[in-house]
Amino acid sequence: MKKIFLALCTIFCTALIAISIYSMKNAVPAPANTPAETMYIVKEYGGKVAVFDPDETEPVAVYEVYVHLLPENDIEILRKGIKVDDDYTLLKTLEDFGL
Repeated sequence: MKKIFLALCTIFCTALIAISIYSMKNAVPAPANTPAETMYIVKEYGGKVAVFDPDETEPVAVYEVYVHLLPENDIEILRKGIKVDDDYTLLKTLEDFGL
């Protein structure tokens, strides 16, 4: 009787391991590069660096950084607008412009 119980436990455990491995192989992974929603746009406004809400025409904030004093590459980037996905990236972007 003990041998039958031990054999059934072994079969049961083996089946559970097989099902677990099968489930892990067929699991749908979350997309790695899911594009984040744009929270802000940093661009030029009145000759200064400004932060916009993507749905608004008026800036959320305007900073005392004059665009004409920046390098030409930065001016072009600001004219096109820099899409920012989160607050941390916004702070890093503003730091790049000396804020």
